[in-house]
Amino acid sequence: MKIWVDADSCPVVIKDVLFRASERTGVQLILVANRRVRIPVAPGIRFIQVPAGPDEADNTIVQKVKASDLVVTGDIPLAARVIAKGALAP
Repeated sequence: MKIWVDADSCPVVIKDVLFRASERTGVQLILVANRRVRIPVAPGIRFIQVPAGPDEADNTIVQKVKASDLVVTGDIPLAARVIAKGALAP
């Protein structure tokens, strides 16, 4: 299981909670955005920067997400796309 974060619009407070949860549980956390996002230096936390443009981060997440993964997003169309692939987007 991996946790994917649509980081372009994710509030800092939520990212901080996810960073701590990833470090505590060892679950891999991957943030995807079209601008640089600060992340802590930790073995299970990664950042993927995508080109600027509409839905670039969304498309990358949908392309890489697996059925057992969790996606953190406030974007309803993205959530629908990852659910269609069998992933979770609560």
